[in-house]
Amino acid sequence: MENCLAFDIEGFVESNLQSFPIDRKYISRKDEDYEIEHNVDTVLKLLDEADVKATFFFLGRIGADIPHIVRKTAGCGHEIACHSQDHTRIFDMTQERFRDDLIKAKKTLEDVTGEKVYGFRAPEFSITDKTLWALDILLEAGFCYDSSIYPTSFHDVYGIAGAKTSIHKLPNGLVEFPLSVIDLFGMRIPFAGGGYFRLYPLFLTKLFIHMVNRESPCMIYLHPYEVGPMIPKISGLSAYRKFRHYYNCANGAERLNKIINAFEFIPVMEILKRRNLLECPSTIKCSR
Repeated sequence: MENCLAFDIEGFVESNLQSFPIDRKYISRKDEDYEIEHNVDTVLKLLDEADVKATFFFLGRIGADIPHIVRKTAGCGHEIACHSQDHTRIFDMTQERFRDDLIKAKKTLEDVTGEKVYGFRAPEFSITDKTLWALDILLEAGFCYDSSIYPTSFHDVYGIAGAKTSIHKLPNGLVEFPLSVIDLFGMRIPFAGGGYFRLYPLFLTKLFIHMVNRESPCMIYLHPYEVGPMIPKISGLSAYRKFRHYYNCANGAERLNKIINAFEFIPVMEILKRRNLLECPSTIKCSR
């Protein structure tokens, strides 16, 4: 079974600004871009050594601020997808702002790479029951697939409890590649990315991937700071926050390397093409 490895490209601070208070002294676009560039370089090197191609969901503002890292990622054969303009939860936006930011981000990334962008992931998986209107805007903007819906009620910020857990076409024709969950004790438990990837024992993550692969591909996702060497240390955090956001980040590259050597990974667009869910445009290089 071929799975997908995806990276949500953002800095540590912008990733967490809506999750907990961060002192203004830590908010620096220059420092954040430096962090992103060096961590993405680490990710690209690791993937190159393992001969793995992935999907990278970039913020539009990164395409504007440090376009060379987007071009470098595309040049390495990875799929470039969109993670919105700035890292703002959709349910904190109006439909008009979301549409304007989405179009801006998509155009920026396409101008940087010279290739069409077909995939989208919402910051913090913020397509929920309250923001399903975003799916029609994605289709109008020219996207072919979304990977924002977490089919679980496990988390307090995101999730749609009754959503389908496998890749499927939505009523409007958009393809949804949901985040992976495992059914245990009558609950849908997230496991395949971000904090879950860092918190769960590696043998358990591997077991869950095998279980999901009995029926469908698995979506593994990470952030650059969970793999690369640079992550800002925010003082004054509670013990809970420190554990939740920093645990196992230092071991991220080693843990990821073990996963990509144990399973097969290809970009989202390749998975969708091989499953005849959509045509793979010529701008996306699909290996055979």
